[in-house]
Amino acid sequence: IFLNHGQCCCAGSRLFVQDTIYDEFVKKVLELSSKAVVGDMFSEDTTQGPQVDSIQFDRIMHYINAGKKEGATVATGGERHGEKGYFIKPTIFTDVKDDMTIAK
Repeated sequence: IFLNHGQCCCAGSRLFVQDTIYDEFVKKVLELSSKAVVGDMFSEDTTQGPQVDSIQFDRIMHYINAGKKEGATVATGGERHGEKGYFIKPTIFTDVKDDMTIAK
């Protein structure tokens, strides 16, 4: 789910999780995302680079802002990483309803 960066023709951006495992799943995916290293993709330690361009960066930020505005909970991330470049912190929303923009 974190591999896209606007460079894949087919990349999922939503996960639908069964209610009986939801809490444990969210806990594990938050743990996984906390280990992400955002930065220069030429660095061996980096696990997430920048978005491919300003268009993709702005599109993602639009969706993040829509999720916040429509009442989804930002469990982690939800903002730019650093001061320059097209870096976005790994972002996970919870409490997303089917009629929200980020769920469509």
